[in-house]
Amino acid sequence: MSRLLLLLTLLLSPALATDRPNIVLIVADDLGYGDLGCYGGQARTPHLDRLAAEGIRFTDFHSNGSVCSPTRASLMTGRYPHRLGIEDALPTDWEDNGIGHPRNSQEITLASRLRQAGYATGIFGKWHLGKHADSNPTRHGFDEFRGLTCGCGDYFSKLDRTGIEDWWHNDQRIEEEGYVTTVLTDHATQFITRHREQPFFLYLPHLAIHFPWQGPEDADRDVRQKGGAFTDSRPGQQSKLGPHSPEEVPNVVIRMIEELDTSVGRVMSTLKEQGLDEKTLVFFTSDNGGYLNYGQAYTKGISSNGALRGQKGDVYEGGHRVAAIARWPGRITGKRVTSATAMSMDLMPTFLELADIPKPEAKGPNALDGTSLLPLLFKDESLPERSLFWRNGLKRYRAVRRGPWKLVLPAGKKPAELYHLEKDLGESENLALTHPEQVARLRGELETWEQAIPAFQPVHRPK
Repeated sequence: MSRLLLLLTLLLSPALATDRPNIVLIVADDLGYGDLGCYGGQARTPHLDRLAAEGIRFTDFHSNGSVCSPTRASLMTGRYPHRLGIEDALPTDWEDNGIGHPRNSQEITLASRLRQAGYATGIFGKWHLGKHADSNPTRHGFDEFRGLTCGCGDYFSKLDRTGIEDWWHNDQRIEEEGYVTTVLTDHATQFITRHREQPFFLYLPHLAIHFPWQGPEDADRDVRQKGGAFTDSRPGQQSKLGPHSPEEVPNVVIRMIEELDTSVGRVMSTLKEQGLDEKTLVFFTSDNGGYLNYGQAYTKGISSNGALRGQKGDVYEGGHRVAAIARWPGRITGKRVTSATAMSMDLMPTFLELADIPKPEAKGPNALDGTSLLPLLFKDESLPERSLFWRNGLKRYRAVRRGPWKLVLPAGKKPAELYHLEKDLGESENLALTHPEQVARLRGELETWEQAIPAFQPVHRPK
């Protein structure tokens, strides 16, 4: 091959392409469906409200899991998390491999595929896909990682709920001062500025608004000590739920939401300052629904899931119907609201198509379960009809949805529950006895799906 031909080949290769759009994925933690202003919430969220006004707001978007880790696995693979053996929140003290487990050696993440195509890739926030070195984000396609590996940590000391340091720069534990939401935003905006001359994938999975419920003004109330496990549900300075009384928590959560909104505003301002506003797709969502109560101590309406039934951990709508907003000036028409049914696992095929990266083989080991949302985002076209599934193996809850019909199979020998979501969003009227044909059809689809995924295996917890 001549030097000229070689040069042209390199210049035209996907790995060196510079005209690909930037992708910013912002994920809130435990944000309730009704928490944001644009979803009827009490918090003041002008930046997210503006994001929705300038883009498209989903009213029927769902997380793949009703707890943290499963949804994150789907975001990174475009697949049902059950294929990775991750369908519950990974325990804080879990040192197994998570996404780096040998059973997942065939998995290729969204970050890996984008990096191969020439994207700079950075994650700033909560990983929660394994604490083992083989599960570190830098082993799965990210050039840079700053944040925590476990499910939750103190917003100031950065200790996890067992009192262990869990704040990382790439694969090294470090110490860093500041309120977590602010610190993560600092690093995210610096990443944008550093990589303004090349396409980038910024993954900003915030810890907010997961407990411990702490606002940015609570630094003086934090007295956590290394090596000391936090108490469970009793309010106090050592509680894993934060230093506030149950009566104070709803207002603290609102303050955390408003700080999250400030973060989104800072990211959007940085994109505009760097001249990247019209070159960037921004997608905002949550990993699951919000807590309404927690144990016996916190029963005052911690978050808001609007008119939805249930909360985080449930397969009712309150556990997995989440806020979702997409914005890209010039490509996505603003002031749109869509009732199209979509899911977390749809984001990987969406981003691959956006970056002009071929999808994995439909019958191969990395076959995607999700579908691209670009026809909906750009052309307002309908998405293909399909059935969607949820299974929380630990609680033995299962659900399947097709069109307006949703079947819920509770744990044990409890009877099946059937709901028509277009007429009954709050899942209050069980139609199983009057529509047995729908129960049979959806149960059959769920059983067929379960035959195609691994059986549930409880996470091994070290003694």
